[in-house]
Amino acid sequence: MDGKSKQEIESMVSEAMSKFLKEQIGEEAEGVITQVVGDTIIVRFTGVLPPAERHMVKNPQGMKLIKELKGKLIEKAKPLLEALIENLTNAEVIDIHSTFNPETGERMEVFTLDKDLEKNCQS
Repeated sequence: MDGKSKQEIESMVSEAMSKFLKEQIGEEAEGVITQVVGDTIIVRFTGVLPPAERHMVKNPQGMKLIKELKGKLIEKAKPLLEALIENLTNAEVIDIHSTFNPETGERMEVFTLDKDLEKNCQS
């Protein structure tokens, strides 16, 4: 990310990840917060449960179904996520960790990279 500030990187990742979530997973987040911490990018989405899914998670069986579905969707999309982050950061993605909490409607994506973006950021 030559010449970019940490805030510019975070903004670019937030925008790209929101678009990705909507187009590839079919989710629209109410909010997205991205943080670059060393060689890690953390993306936190809030409010990703549409009304029908909010209703389903009220019982244990529905909650399990929604969690499984969202887990499978993101697993299939991981190669695309990896390419997206690599194109935005010019860093190789070493690992991706995904989690979704059906009780709060939050999704989190954590990307571990092969370089420290903070060190390479413009002040």
